[in-house]
Amino acid sequence: MSTFRSFAFVASVVCAASMTVAASAQTAAPVPPAPVAHPPSAAAPVAKAQKKLQKKQQKKVMSSVVVVVTNSRSVALSELDATPSGETLPKTIVSNLAPGQKISVSIATVKSCMYNLHGAYADGSNTDSTSVDLCKDKNVNLIE
Repeated sequence: MSTFRSFAFVASVVCAASMTVAASAQTAAPVPPAPVAHPPSAAAPVAKAQKKLQKKQQKKVMSSVVVVVTNSRSVALSELDATPSGETLPKTIVSNLAPGQKISVSIATVKSCMYNLHGAYADGSNTDSTSVDLCKDKNVNLIE
């Protein structure tokens, strides 16, 4: 019977210890992470990848062409819109260009250089040019 008592005693001690460990594990404060041995070398590849991504994004955003628009008409140009071929949303590239005047404008060319141009004049007349390659022909001369 003394063996049974010692076994019961040992079992109760083990059980109590495991319950204490479980309870303390639930309420213990989190252990801070160990310091990294070489943070600059670990961060260097990430920094290089981020710089590469930024340059790639800037390159996409900065793809543009400079076009010289000349109003050779006797009427002021109220507005000149450019719509990338195959798209439906025009973008105004020139506003209020007096007769005989010219202006340089930068046009973003993300996918293609083909544009449809629509000009509206102060006298109510309009002009349209379709499928204009602004990368090849960087001069738009609006004539009568």
